[in-house]
Amino acid sequence: MVDWRKLEAAVDRKIGGAFGERVRLSFMKNGKLDPERPQIIVRCETLCEGGDDSKPIGVGQAGVFRSRLAAGEAELFLDRGSYDGPKLQPGDAVRAIDRQGEPVWEVGFISDRYSNLIVAVLREK
Repeated sequence: MVDWRKLEAAVDRKIGGAFGERVRLSFMKNGKLDPERPQIIVRCETLCEGGDDSKPIGVGQAGVFRSRLAAGEAELFLDRGSYDGPKLQPGDAVRAIDRQGEPVWEVGFISDRYSNLIVAVLREK
């Protein structure tokens, strides 16, 4: 029998290898950098920005899955198996350091629903 969790993890790694990018995570406390959780730079699986319509994410024109986000919103996908930084919390900041202008978002919500991924829903800061 196929172990779907292993298959899912392999697909996530493949997508991350193609679409991953570096982001700086700034852990905040009362609106300021938290000295107990220093900033780190990690490679995320994907960082999807919102726009006028859903965007394909993955290989080919159809993509592997689609994400629908409003303008100013984004989703950050981290590999649960390799991420060893502090736990993300609402109010923390994410800067896309590989993108022009290095846009910044604030973590609004963290989802634990995925077996292999940590998903943070972001809003424009």
